[in-house]
Amino acid sequence: MTHILDRVADYFGRFTPSKTTEYIALQMARKLGDLQAFRHYIVLFEHYPEDLLLNVYRQSGNAGNRTGEHFMKALREVTH
Repeated sequence: MTHILDRVADYFGRFTPSKTTEYIALQMARKLGDLQAFRHYIVLFEHYPEDLLLNVYRQSGNAGNRTGEHFMKALREVTH
């Protein structure tokens, strides 16, 4: 298990991504500094298209605001 998965396992109990989207959601939460809310990102991948979420993530990174809060704000702007 990688270091990131060790930290998640300590916080939530044993977690091993079983789908590609779960792995992407976990990595996205980590890179956004929002690891404590990674299950929220998994839910986002269940409700929104993967390409939409990845585009919002890229745009938030391009703006230099790679945080969970900025990502969620950008997602709300795109989806509403």
